[in-house]
Amino acid sequence: MKRHLPFVVVAGWGALNGILLAVLVGYGENSLVYWLWGGVVVLLELAAVAVLASSRSGPDQHVRYRVPDRAAGAVPPAALGLLLVALAFVYGWWLLALAGPLLLVAAALAVRGTTAREE
Repeated sequence: MKRHLPFVVVAGWGALNGILLAVLVGYGENSLVYWLWGGVVVLLELAAVAVLASSRSGPDQHVRYRVPDRAAGAVPPAALGLLLVALAFVYGWWLLALAGPLLLVAAALAVRGTTAREE
C-alpha cells in the first residue's frame, strides 16, 4: 500500500490536540497548561513521524491477522461489556442495556470462533 493511513491517524490526533491548545490560549489559561499540552502535541507529532518511518521501512499493511486462539476475538467485546456493567453501578442501570448485547456478542464469538474452521 502506498498510502500510509496510520500516520494520518496519529498526525490528525496531534493536530486536533493543537487546535484544543489554541482554544486554551483563547481562554487565557495558565502558562503551565500551555507547556504541558504543547508537550503532548509535540510528542504526538513525534509519534506520527515514528509511525511514518516504520510504515515506510516495513512491509505493506497486513490484510488479515492470525489470532492464536479461535475465541480470542471475544475478548474486546467482553471487556467492554464488563466495563459497562461496572459503570452501571456508578452511572445507572441503563448502561446494562448497552452491556447486554456486547456480552451476548462476546459469548457468540467465544463459542463460534472468529476464523474459518480448518479441516
